[in-house]
Amino acid sequence: MKLLVTGAHGLLGRTLLETDWGADAELVGCGRRPGAVGGRECRVVDLTEPGAVRELISRERPDRVIHTAAETNVDLCETDPAPARRINVDAVANLVTACAASGCGLVQLSTDYVFDGAAGPYSEEDETHPLSHYGRMKLASEALVLEGGGPGLVLRTLWLYGHRRGARPNLVTWPLAALARGETVRVVADQWGNPTPVADLARAAVELCVRGATGCFHVGGASFMTREELVRRTAAFFQLDCGRLETVTTAEAGQAAARPLRSGLRTERLEAELGWAPADLESGLERMASAEPFRRDFANLVDLGEMPRR
Repeated sequence: MKLLVTGAHGLLGRTLLETDWGADAELVGCGRRPGAVGGRECRVVDLTEPGAVRELISRERPDRVIHTAAETNVDLCETDPAPARRINVDAVANLVTACAASGCGLVQLSTDYVFDGAAGPYSEEDETHPLSHYGRMKLASEALVLEGGGPGLVLRTLWLYGHRRGARPNLVTWPLAALARGETVRVVADQWGNPTPVADLARAAVELCVRGATGCFHVGGASFMTREELVRRTAAFFQLDCGRLETVTTAEAGQAAARPLRSGLRTERLEAELGWAPADLESGLERMASAEPFRRDFANLVDLGEMPRR
């Protein structure tokens, strides 16, 4: 199976392209800038241009497109929604049209922000009620994919973490590096979710594609916690001092976009389909910390020889 990965230079894109999937899948990447990922040259494309998208899909002829590219700055989506919508909705519409013309399937990455956070964790059957422009954009993109007439697959996820060289910091690597340098870390204490190892999301995406799955699946880690607990458990795993950790409520943080407070995603459907469950936090941290790129990049910050092992 040939899989085309958009957003090749992001955390999920890099993980997909840098992983050896054996005989199951051949992957090729594309993004807004040139540069190889995982030894694979990446096509340069502007996904907001319909003609460019049609040309890319026609030339590459993938079996499925895994669409990881998005504007994920939630507050920017709230304060400047027009350009964000071009990326988060219009680009998806272009992919739906191009994929339908070529007969290939489309995998859309979505978010727990399609829910209001009143009663999480949520299953795929729970009613959606986004609180922000970002959540509404992602919900609209889901409908485009699932109602587009082709084999559409939506993967909702949240609190994605892991380490890949060149990818932006995330909810684990940012506070980890800051605490290791003795810097103050400020996090909200009243937002709940289940941190998702990027390796598990990548594995789920590829395996669901190979199986020909369609519809909506939730992919979230096995540990349910607050963002504060995430930082504290990460610090404890790497034996770092949390003395410079500051906490605030979501209301005190004064962010432009509303956040779902008690969120989280249930994964029973995914587990039934694939026969495995995403990892808990400590298992995910151990897997991340054992990888050679992480050991090279964080060796001067944390004592990797003294970490607890499970």
